[in-house]
Amino acid sequence: MEIRLENPWRDLPQKNPSNTVLTVQCFPVYSLLLSMGNPTVNLFVLDIEGYELAILRTIPWNKVDIEVISVETDLAGIVQKDSSPELITKFLEDQGYTKFKHRNDYNELTGQDQNSLFVRNDVVKARNVKQL
Repeated sequence: MEIRLENPWRDLPQKNPSNTVLTVQCFPVYSLLLSMGNPTVNLFVLDIEGYELAILRTIPWNKVDIEVISVETDLAGIVQKDSSPELITKFLEDQGYTKFKHRNDYNELTGQDQNSLFVRNDVVKARNVKQL
C-alpha cells in the first residue's frame, strides 16, 4: 500500500513552511510484528504527524502483546479529520489501556501536551503503575 502524506504544519509557518507531499510505501503494524514472530512489545511509539488513530484502528488488539504505547496526540484532528486526542484516548481505553501523562511534554505550537502514554491495564496492576 502507498499513502500520500501532506505536510500537517502547512498552517503553522513558523514550524515548516514547506507544502511538500510525499508518497511512501506502508505496511500494517501487525504484518511487521508477525514478520518478527509477534513478540511482546514493551514500548511502542507512534508519531506520524496526525494519522495515529488510523494506524491504531488497523491493529488486531486481541492478537498482539503491546504493553506500553506512546502516541502523539496533539495533531489529532488537524490532518485526519475523524480523529482527536479524546477519540484516541477512548479507542485505547476500549482496548484495555490506561492513559498517563508524559512529563514536560507541552508543545507551544499546538498549545497542548504533545504525546499521551497508555499502559495496558494488566501491566498497570501487575507493576503498580502510578501517575507522577
